[in-house]
Amino acid sequence: MLLPPATDLPQPTRQTCPFSTDVIAAQRRRAMQQAIDRREPLDFIWLELTGRCNLECVHCYADSGPQRPLSEGMKLDDWIDALDQAAALGCKKVQFIGGEPTLYPGLAQLIAHARKTGYEHVCVYTNGTHFTDHLKAVFLEHQVNLAFSVYGSSEAVHDRITQRKGSFVKTDRAVRWASEAGLPVRASIIEMHANAHDVGETERMLREAGVTSVYVDRVRGLGRGSQERPAQPALKELCGRCGDGKVCVSSNGEIYPCVFARFAALGEIKNNGLAEVFYGRPLHGFRNALIDAHGQATSLTTHASACGPEPGEPSTGCSPEQPAPPCTPERDPGRCGPEIPPPDCAPEKPSICTPEKAAFHPMSSTAKPF
Repeated sequence: MLLPPATDLPQPTRQTCPFSTDVIAAQRRRAMQQAIDRREPLDFIWLELTGRCNLECVHCYADSGPQRPLSEGMKLDDWIDALDQAAALGCKKVQFIGGEPTLYPGLAQLIAHARKTGYEHVCVYTNGTHFTDHLKAVFLEHQVNLAFSVYGSSEAVHDRITQRKGSFVKTDRAVRWASEAGLPVRASIIEMHANAHDVGETERMLREAGVTSVYVDRVRGLGRGSQERPAQPALKELCGRCGDGKVCVSSNGEIYPCVFARFAALGEIKNNGLAEVFYGRPLHGFRNALIDAHGQATSLTTHASACGPEPGEPSTGCSPEQPAPPCTPERDPGRCGPEIPPPDCAPEKPSICTPEKAAFHPMSSTAKPF
């Protein structure tokens, strides 16, 4: 019996792999466009009040230090307006950063205004070396979340990284005060050559001080951090969920999709406004470029959207406060195991936000506040 030529045989229907690069990228873009079309609310905003810092950490991604001006074009009224604009877009979570935000004279007024405006999560990311009695009273009155950077368990290690003698003692004192006062406290340890041997002891010290949320993160190859770790292409340095329900306003009023994406200014808070940027083409284009840069290194998982402002709280935005959830192979097949390093998010915090583990997932307007 003669068989027909192969070309005459019925050909199997070619199906596209549901996890292929093109399919995943298309799904992420559709989800992003749907979020824009629905004008979903802004979930989280960083306000970088100043580029000045009393320390000069060797790895600082923002090149902050004493030489930077206290103000770079944004007045107190401008920051109040930024809080109001974000609140009008549905934002309930704000983190004040720097530089060192406690150096900014209007911080107390901004905290009070944020609470008055309805912000449910108000956080200050600080080195803790400039806590005045007045600021402490404001932190207590408004139950401010305090996030600290701690680099070592001793003066020798910590002060070598901050390049300021005595900084360890002040930071340690502030951490212990906040913990004993009952404020929500977390701490981040940035691992680098100078402290790699001391990370475990630093974590032990922090937990002994009453800090229950302690996270270890890596240096980013940005700013002075590029001396510690060679930079990758700009988009590759980002976690992959930048601009997903969140934005950053820098000390000069520029709007970025995250604190690390300083090469991608999307507009200015005073000239363009948050709504124009958050729902406009610049952020949409940036998200598309980010998807393209990370290519197929993604999977569509539900738990990937659980990156929120506080551990254990569901949220679809990515912010500095959330640890990675337990690995769930049944929801993320082929990507779970001890050999997979924890992904990271900004600033100073491991999270589940890298595209290697998480697809773009638009924030939900029904996400439970905390």
